Amino acid sequence: MEFIFEFLLELIFEGTLEASKNKKIPKYIRYPLIGIIILFFLAVIGLIFFVGIMFFKESVIGGIFFIAIGVFMLIMSIIKFRETYLLKKR
Repeated sequence: MEFIFEFLLELIFEGTLEASKNKKIPKYIRYPLIGIIILFFLAVIGLIFFVGIMFFKESVIGGIFFIAIGVFMLIMSIIKFRETYLLKKR
């Protein structure tokens, strides 16, 4: 059961990523797909920040570690988004 669930989610996620990059798919389909991808990654990064803030109350070093991971992931996500969707490919 776990394998089927993982397979379906991976198929949907990878399909969404590939479809959002394809120029042959109409813009009114691609843009919502890009929005879904952005919301998913923002939710994951926001959860990491939330865990960091909650963990900060118990352990300062652990909280700073999780917040630093969240900042790193946010910066790298912005860079990857710019490379994939905003910058023109030569």
